[in-house]
Amino acid sequence: MRRWVERLRAEVPDAVAVLVGGSQVRGDAGPHSDVDFDIVVADGPRDEWPAWFADGVRVSTWIRDVDTWQAARSQPQDWAFGLPCADPVRLCWAADDSWRRRFDLTEVRYPAGEPELDHLEGEAGKVANARAAGDTLGLRLAAQDLARSVVSILVPLNAGALNAGPPVRGRGEALRALLDFTVVPDGYREDMLTCMGLADRYAGADGVHAAAVRLVRGVVALLEEHATVFARVLAPSDARRLSDGSMRRYLDSVLTEG
Repeated sequence: MRRWVERLRAEVPDAVAVLVGGSQVRGDAGPHSDVDFDIVVADGPRDEWPAWFADGVRVSTWIRDVDTWQAARSQPQDWAFGLPCADPVRLCWAADDSWRRRFDLTEVRYPAGEPELDHLEGEAGKVANARAAGDTLGLRLAAQDLARSVVSILVPLNAGALNAGPPVRGRGEALRALLDFTVVPDGYREDMLTCMGLADRYAGADGVHAAAVRLVRGVVALLEEHATVFARVLAPSDARRLSDGSMRRYLDSVLTEG
């Protein structure tokens, strides 16, 4: 590890901090895991991803300026399916004590994503289009994206349980957390796994389509049942489509045609 940090300091002379993260810090690294470094520089803009191989190990780096690195902390993470999450990190080197105090962290936390009502509507349309065209691959891809939008909508209804525990710290942990939501449509777990392509049993196009339809209808029912909750978190245009019934009418027509 030390020699890689020394190489990074030589190759990025304007670095002010070098941190290591990912599986090496989380404790679940395997024999083929990357070593992931964050290199922070004082001035920007800077956003680079150099990598190299050393002794059969892939060393992956991300060079960012301080402002870019800091701004990323306010963004939900795709690997966590938009759930509140944390990346463990360890400071390897800092240019001086002021930078050390700033970056001497044990983890970087990220917030949950916003409800993606527009994505739910869009992906429902794509599922219906693929179904009508007999495009099985397109149907499966749209169902995967639809499942992600479903998660984003269910997060506010399950925020109590999410906030009561620690943030998720890995992709598998995030998947288990979203499958354990309690305020969900009927058949949620099985339908989510089917749409995501992770069900134990292979589902044909008819099964994927049926799972997607159940998810959408179940989520719409929850949106309407908990309208006061969503009024606080939805964008104004999304809240209007929910309150005036236009979202339900559109999705009903899409699902019927599909």
